[in-house]
Amino acid sequence: MGTSGLNPDVIGGWVAFALTLLVFSYLIRDNPLYRLAVHLLVGVAAGYAFVVAYNTIIMRRLVGPLLEDPSQNAALLIPLLLGLLLLSKLLPRLGWFGNISMAFLFGVGAALAIGGGLLGTLWPQLKASTLSVNPARVGFLTSINNFIIVIGTVGSLLYFYFTGTKARSGIAGLGARFLKGWATLGRWMIMVALGAFFATGMIAFISLLIARLRFMLEVLGW
Repeated sequence: MGTSGLNPDVIGGWVAFALTLLVFSYLIRDNPLYRLAVHLLVGVAAGYAFVVAYNTIIMRRLVGPLLEDPSQNAALLIPLLLGLLLLSKLLPRLGWFGNISMAFLFGVGAALAIGGGLLGTLWPQLKASTLSVNPARVGFLTSINNFIIVIGTVGSLLYFYFTGTKARSGIAGLGARFLKGWATLGRWMIMVALGAFFATGMIAFISLLIARLRFMLEVLGW
């Protein structure tokens, strides 16, 4: 029998079906078949990432411009040098040269993380917490919703402020009890938010499971 009648989509479907069964075998217990599927996933993902990085970054944005016009793209010699120094990590005696590239990577990574945390998370959260509770401006229902958000946000901050302490200097009496009660409310707000996140994650996992089971039934022709 020739290979001309083989349908690549059918073969790919059966391969995916078999790999799905290997992953589902973990429901029984950890076994070599499940580890085989995990190793295949990691290997294919690493190979795909290498091919994409080689074609789209190394060749297209580094080597290609340097070969076409070295004088205009001389600045690309810096990342090329850092990359070559990073390869020295493969040699124990010359591995310390790679520390230069690692330091540069960690420095850039830390700067991006701090900048992203401030501009991408903290500042948008602060802006989102600045809400109007005036019914004349936003409406009655919206003002109630904004009021709950403000109360929950401040209560959550108060919960972390009072965590691990019995009292704060300068805060005593009725005011301290009021703030601690507000902090307790903030704790419940955090628990509700975490529960909502967990429920959303579970719904996503169940949706993926249903989609995978449907795929397996389609492969079997049911």
